[in-house]
Amino acid sequence: MDFRQLEYFRAVVEAGSVSQAAKNLNMTQPPVSHAITKLERELGVRLLERTAKGVHPRAAAKSCV
Repeated sequence: MDFRQLEYFRAVVEAGSVSQAAKNLNMTQPPVSHAITKLERELGVRLLERTAKGVHPRAAAKSCV
């Protein structure tokens, strides 16, 4: 886990979507999504509930935000 993964995670939760977070970070969506997926794998828990309308923190992530 590195600081960027946590920064991207926070940005995604605040924006409510990966694509909007990427825009806010002046990045494209794939690296942000990849970093979140890698963070989830490293922690062994899904942090975000992904829906067609965006993302929402799951119970495991609420204490992290």
